[in-house]
Amino acid sequence: MSRNKEYEQRMKNKGLKKITIWVPEDRELPIKEAIALVVTNKNLTFNTLRDIKTGRFVSILRHQ
Repeated sequence: MSRNKEYEQRMKNKGLKKITIWVPEDRELPIKEAIALVVTNKNLTFNTLRDIKTGRFVSILRHQ
């Protein structure tokens, strides 16, 4: 088994799932940071976002 396959198997054993998403280049870092926090702290979740123009919070549930 290759090193990459072994790594992916270890992550699966931790209960993680590999996904691929496309994001705008200028939003890559905030998205990675938010995901890292949610992955490492099971008490966190996504439920609101902040509009950078108005500063207001936006519900994810309302925009589905």
